[in-house]
Amino acid sequence: MAMPMFRRIPRKLEEVLGDQGANEFLDFINDSFAANKENIVELVSDRFEKRLSEEINVFRSEIKAEMADLRAEVKEDIANLRAELKEDLAEIRIEMKTEFAEIYKLIAAQTRWMLGAIVALTGIFSIIVKM
Repeated sequence: MAMPMFRRIPRKLEEVLGDQGANEFLDFINDSFAANKENIVELVSDRFEKRLSEEINVFRSEIKAEMADLRAEVKEDIANLRAELKEDLAEIRIEMKTEFAEIYKLIAAQTRWMLGAIVALTGIFSIIVKM
């Protein structure tokens, strides 16, 4: 048990009550204050728990709202990235088509030169053979 709150009572009250009465009165007061202290601690504890619960609920709702905002921002960023990626891919496709067209032109020109060289060499070879 906790230390008694009151150890002594005023002398005049002790004289009126006597030693036995003074001790019983001290015990009564200490028991009353101890019971009251327990009630107060319980009440304060209950209030604290209730307040803590309220604050936790407020905190949770704020966190949920912030998470929803963050989720919306992330979705928006992802949508923007997808749009940018589509644009970049479209640009790359256009560049690739342009490059392929240039390569096709170069291959066609090279093929013409090769055919021209083969025709010319065939003509030159037939002239050399006839000589």
